[in-house]
Amino acid sequence: MLALAFGLLLVAGIGAWVVEHLGEQRRLLAEARLGQELRAVVDLLARDLRRAGHWGQAERGVWSGDPAAPAPAPNPYRGLYPAAGESGSAVGHAYSRDAVENDRADANEHFGLRLNPGSGALEWRVAGSAVAPGQGDQWQALTDPAQLRVTALVLRHEAQAIDLLAHCPLPRCDDPDDADCPPRLWLRQVSIWIEAGDPREPGLRRSLGHRLRLRNEELQGACPPG
Repeated sequence: MLALAFGLLLVAGIGAWVVEHLGEQRRLLAEARLGQELRAVVDLLARDLRRAGHWGQAERGVWSGDPAAPAPAPNPYRGLYPAAGESGSAVGHAYSRDAVENDRADANEHFGLRLNPGSGALEWRVAGSAVAPGQGDQWQALTDPAQLRVTALVLRHEAQAIDLLAHCPLPRCDDPDDADCPPRLWLRQVSIWIEAGDPREPGLRRSLGHRLRLRNEELQGACPPG
């Protein structure tokens, strides 16, 4: 009887250890899956954001140095949402996808990412009328809230301006209220922060942050006439 009782206790102890071990393994796998899904979302957004402002005829926006030459053309894909110095739970940008550049940002050349607070899903913009997300945009789910429920998305846009007035033929701004003088080159970067959890594992939450520099600087303003 004693041997039988001892055997049953031993089996019960081993069984409890096995159950606890399997639970820990499931939790570790869930953590790894959650972290991998967050990294995949951030990598996708970062790769797309780096294209922001791409223009198939960017040479038209460069000063030639000849006073008689036409003024540089504005980049039709310029702009980034949120504005410089601001944060938001969505991002909007544009870039050219034209095989032959048509010098305008079409509906299918506006992109972005937003958090749907109702479903907890991240949604990707596939078409829109402007850089800033708005009514009439087309969105598709990027994540499955049954497996990844996003609770927070914060995107912050920072920009540094480089004054280009010294490179102008007339390096003087006569109107102090002119927002386009002096001309400036904006160096932009975006900080991304996402927090999410696995609805199948209560209490399991992870967050991930990333900061990236946009490849295409933005030109604002023009040299003063003279």
